[in-house]
Amino acid sequence: GALGAKEGLAGVMAEQNELEGAQALYEAAVEGYEAVYGGEAPNTLGAKGNLAIVLEGLGDLAGGRALKEEVLEAQTARLGPNHPSTLLTKYNLADVMHEQGDLPGARGLFEEVIEAQTQQLGPRHADTLDTKGNLGILLQTMAQAAEQNGARAEAAGLYRAATDMQEAKFGKDNGAVVYCKAKARELGA
Repeated sequence: GALGAKEGLAGVMAEQNELEGAQALYEAAVEGYEAVYGGEAPNTLGAKGNLAIVLEGLGDLAGGRALKEEVLEAQTARLGPNHPSTLLTKYNLADVMHEQGDLPGARGLFEEVIEAQTQQLGPRHADTLDTKGNLGILLQTMAQAAEQNGARAEAAGLYRAATDMQEAKFGKDNGAVVYCKAKARELGA
C-alpha cells in the first residue's frame, strides 16, 4: 500500500544519498505504520531501523542509536534474543556504539551476536566471520587505548583477542592480523 511505497521510495533515496528526503519519508512511514499496526509490528520496527540508519548517515548518531535501542527492545520481547532480525539489530547497534566510543557496550553486543551466530550458523559462516572481523577491529581500538594508558598486560590480551577475531575473517597474512600479533608479542603476550 501507500506506506510500503513511502518506505520503498525512502530506501531508494537513501541509496542515492538523498538522506534528508529519505528521513522525511521514513518518518512518515513510521508514523503511518504505528497508527495502523502499532509500535511493535514488524513493518513499524523495520521502518524505524531504516530511519535509524538514515539518521546516522546525517550525523545524528545519538538519534540513530536511540531508535536502534527501541527496535532491539521490541524485537527481543517479540521475537527473542537470537532471532535473525534481533541479531541484525544488535550488530547494527554495536556498530553505532563503536562509532560513538562506547567500546565496552559495543564489545558486549558483538560477543552476543557471535555466540548466537556460531550456534545457529556455525563458526565459519560468512555472517559469523563478518561479526568476528568487526569485533577484531573494535578490540584493536581497545588495545591501542589500553597501551596508550600504560596497561600493557590488558593491551596484550586485547591484541591477542583481536588477532583471533580478525584472523578468522581475513586470514593470517592480513596486515591488521600481522600488526596485532606483533603488538601482542611486543607487549609480552
